[in-house]
Amino acid sequence: MLPTPATPFGFRHIILQPTTRCNLNCAYCYLPDRAQKSEMSVEIADSVAASLTDVTHEVRLLWHGGEPLSCGLKKFRQLLSSFQNLHTSGRLRHSLQTNATLITQDWCELFKEFNIDIGVSIDGSEQQNANRVTWSKRAAYPNILRGMELLHSYGIKFGIIAVVSARNIDDPEAFYEFFLNIGCTSLNINIEEREGLNQTAKDLEFQKVKNFWKRLFAAWRSQPTMGIREFDNALGWMDGICNSFEGPVERGPKDMWPTVAFNGDVVVVSPEFMSADADERNKFVIGNVLKTPLPEIVLKSGDAWYVREFLDGIHECSQSCAYYSYCGGGQASNKYFETGKLNVTETSHCKNTRQSVLDAVMESLVKTPHAVL
Repeated sequence: MLPTPATPFGFRHIILQPTTRCNLNCAYCYLPDRAQKSEMSVEIADSVAASLTDVTHEVRLLWHGGEPLSCGLKKFRQLLSSFQNLHTSGRLRHSLQTNATLITQDWCELFKEFNIDIGVSIDGSEQQNANRVTWSKRAAYPNILRGMELLHSYGIKFGIIAVVSARNIDDPEAFYEFFLNIGCTSLNINIEEREGLNQTAKDLEFQKVKNFWKRLFAAWRSQPTMGIREFDNALGWMDGICNSFEGPVERGPKDMWPTVAFNGDVVVVSPEFMSADADERNKFVIGNVLKTPLPEIVLKSGDAWYVREFLDGIHECSQSCAYYSYCGGGQASNKYFETGKLNVTETSHCKNTRQSVLDAVMESLVKTPHAVL
């Protein structure tokens, strides 16, 4: 049975936007306000922290901008301090996604002090990373490398989020070799998509995307020294089907992924809804933490028009899609930004990051059925 608006929705993750500003102007970025320096106040961070007092499970705070480090070390420390009691008691853990270009020794010391899990955004070698540039169109690559070197020097482990586009899709072997050499702990891959401000992105050819996944899977199997999210998910699903599948999988959003903007506004289901332009964005805001505690906002989120529409879409996926037990009904923001609706089924995102991954893995394993993973 799918969740209904009356079903209590919960969360184990909260995304916080310390600033809208980013010091880079990447070609595919979907954030419309990245040239503005709007910052989260300590009052908003205090409100979120206060609303978590009675939450008994561990919550992960993901600091995501803009570029979080753009708010400055002093301001970011103040925001972190709002959650110190929760962090010390083991009820909260911090994560941060950064382009790494602003990392200094002082930032590394803060990361270690607050035990922050770090994710770095980079798309591969200097040539493959050419979409990531400054506002003056200078390559960000040298400063990203410098930031990662500083992380290594402080013994700070980090994962990677990489965007696959026309820049790097044709050489997955070199793509993977790069990440092996920089010493990251995990690799998460996003195929470039139409979302937020980035509405002019051209869909990559499906067969080319599938070929990328097959060649990357072969490269990974030859040296499986790091986790790749997409392969971990596909292999984990296959293992579940083989060993413990007991019938139709019940899916639906159990973690609502509330996102708190710099001004305290809250959206759920997909943080990318904050990337809509200002007029459109208000359609997705369901509360503000300065007026209502975050758990109460999330609890009532099932009444929001777009959550209800998204659940309708999940139901349609469950009735019509052969990949449903693996995918679970797709991503809300991709459905909306691709089609203007959420109660739809297949999208380009589905084909590129779900179907093609699973097909590539299964076809590769069928050709070598006795191989040891």
